Amino acid sequence: MWQTSNSKNGSPATQACDLLLRALGGSDQAAQFTFIDSCAGAGGPTPLLEPAMNARLTAGGYKPVDFVLTDLWPDITAWEKITKRSEHITYIDEPIDATKPRRLAKPGTKECRIFNLCFHHFDDEAAEHVLASAIQSTDAFMIFEMTHRTLPSLLNTTIVILSVFITTIYDFYWSPIHLLLTYLIPVVPIFYAIDGYVSCTRGRTAEETWKLLYRQPDIDLSEWELKSGEQTALLPFGKMYWYSGVKKTARKS
Repeated sequence: MWQTSNSKNGSPATQACDLLLRALGGSDQAAQFTFIDSCAGAGGPTPLLEPAMNARLTAGGYKPVDFVLTDLWPDITAWEKITKRSEHITYIDEPIDATKPRRLAKPGTKECRIFNLCFHHFDDEAAEHVLASAIQSTDAFMIFEMTHRTLPSLLNTTIVILSVFITTIYDFYWSPIHLLLTYLIPVVPIFYAIDGYVSCTRGRTAEETWKLLYRQPDIDLSEWELKSGEQTALLPFGKMYWYSGVKKTARKS
């Protein structure tokens, strides 16, 4: 999904890089950051985001930046394969709890924490701590979501679910178990449906997201700029919803 390009805005990975650059204040500012994938899972879109970001930076005469994979349950096997393909992707092999304040960027760089299609997994209490941790220990954060409580999101999720019936015959025609669990006993489509529609119901609006921060009396947001938006990521209905926080001092050299 992240590398599919069917709109004038480019692939979702390309759009995510553009949004990061815009939020941070341009290439000169982004070049000062280390990007932390806070819920990396098996790697997510970072193997696509890193080359896209560094292509933009090096084209402007800046040095490449580093991306770091972290997770509460590190998938070391998957991450080792990813890091072998890129010298600018590393990982932390110990469990990293995104709800706990902790600086993770390498010394001498600023930190931008990224949440790729994962923020909706946190309930409100955990999400409060995740956002508080980002405010307390980073210079910027960005949340990307593709599921939401909107009609376009529900329609896009439906297309993704139905696409399984097409992609399976092309990608797994050689696998009897895949064919069985897709067409005869539709376990895979049912799983996609449950995961997709539940994710849509858990999506938050910008107001709901920032409310999680504002209701924490110990969090000082006076030095932070919070923004949000949405744009077409995949035609016809796929929207990318984004929520950014950037410390005002982070835009100073």
